[in-house]
Amino acid sequence: MNTVIDALNFRHACKKFDPAGQIPATDLNTILEAARLSPSSFGMEAWKFLVLQSPDIREKLRPACWDQAQVTDSSHVIVILARPQQMVPGHPYVAESFGRRGLPRDATTAYIEKYRHHMETEVLPRMSLYAWCSKQCYIALANIMTTAASLGIDSCPMEGFEKDRVEQILEIDTRKVEVAVLVALGYRAGQQPLRRRHPMETLVEIR
Repeated sequence: MNTVIDALNFRHACKKFDPAGQIPATDLNTILEAARLSPSSFGMEAWKFLVLQSPDIREKLRPACWDQAQVTDSSHVIVILARPQQMVPGHPYVAESFGRRGLPRDATTAYIEKYRHHMETEVLPRMSLYAWCSKQCYIALANIMTTAASLGIDSCPMEGFEKDRVEQILEIDTRKVEVAVLVALGYRAGQQPLRRRHPMETLVEIR
């Protein structure tokens, strides 16, 4: 099998972690590097990664995450933070991000204007900046989980949490970043459950 498909077959939303299983620092760094290298719309990298390894912090966090055991029994929890306030077309972060390309000033200005037009005509009429940033964060989430699986590390993506409460517990400055999604990482306790997926012919249409 292809190594990526092998990893995807290994991956599942692990609900029961072995509390004794701790991810080596080298593997954790590889996972975080995969997150950092993830693609994003316009290359804006509208994310930040908060790694929780302290048992005390995760114990405090668990009640705000539907009391899910993954929060405390996993090796680490990565909180993926969105940067909606910095994605406003006129924000210095946007200019800095486009400026990294090393293009002539007029070309950079043209790219920023294209970004502004896209946000104003295609994105903001349909969703908030937080929702748009969260879409980008989920790209990084997928890379985190697939990379972890390639290393034999289990994961569980988590949307089951109280956003405001989580941000308060973690002392998140929501003027800068907001919680998009959480993912627990560690090693499974027990067997992987049966995988259920729709067949290829019901999901793929080729024209």
